[in-house]
Amino acid sequence: MVQFEKFQLENGLRVIVHEDPSTPMAVLNMLYDVGAKDENPSKTGFAHLFEHLMFGGSVNISDFETPLLLAGGENNAFTTNDLTNYYIQLPAENIETAFWLESDRMLSLAFTEKSLEVQRKVVCEEFKEHYLSKPYGDAWFKLRELAYKVHPYQWMTIGKELSHIENARLDDVKNFFFKHYRPVNAILVVAGNIKTNDIRVLCEKWFEKIPSGEKYFRQLPGEPKQDQARILEIKADVPLDAIYKCYHMAARKEEGYYVGDLLTEILGGGASSRLHQSLV
Repeated sequence: MVQFEKFQLENGLRVIVHEDPSTPMAVLNMLYDVGAKDENPSKTGFAHLFEHLMFGGSVNISDFETPLLLAGGENNAFTTNDLTNYYIQLPAENIETAFWLESDRMLSLAFTEKSLEVQRKVVCEEFKEHYLSKPYGDAWFKLRELAYKVHPYQWMTIGKELSHIENARLDDVKNFFFKHYRPVNAILVVAGNIKTNDIRVLCEKWFEKIPSGEKYFRQLPGEPKQDQARILEIKADVPLDAIYKCYHMAARKEEGYYVGDLLTEILGGGASSRLHQSLV
């Protein structure tokens, strides 16, 4: 069982600390409670666009990568329909560098037309390469639209349409940031060869003065129960025919979720799965 301590800053930032003296390393993980499902249906792809913008520097730190590399660290991020996650790994003795970098982009991310244009082009090229030009690339778009008719899970994190990213404006980006990327909407996890009391001091030093923001309460539409099969046939210039099937399943906090997750691995989880073995 993993042992950890929890505390909360006055601005609402929740902090989880796990001490692990068996490693010389430490990790700082910042999770924001915002994903693609929180987007305006006419302005999708913003959560993923922000994953890119957050590495574009802040008002005080124009180059995010160099000081981290000098501290022996590395970082990355990912976006889902439910959350956005940023993480930094580095030698534990240099953990304050991670606090400095992560807190500064939360406090004062650089919003410029230049940074937006650069990252918008990157995301648009990713959209075209993986989902428009690649064989079967649009299959998941079609499948989600079949599976969900009302809930925002109907679009992928890359966005519903390329035009939504192409037409993203600086004011749209700023509004999205100050609504979601606030201490009250974030969870900070620090683990490794560190001490909880030291981490508390660093949290108060680097994060406590950041304005908390307003707590975001979702009002997502409920997806009606599916009562009949939905089938879509698409003819396209691809190497081979393909079949995609999906089923609605239990929510993550329900017991049935783990049954469904286990079945997924047994049936299709890699070369040892039942479906793979039946084809070889």
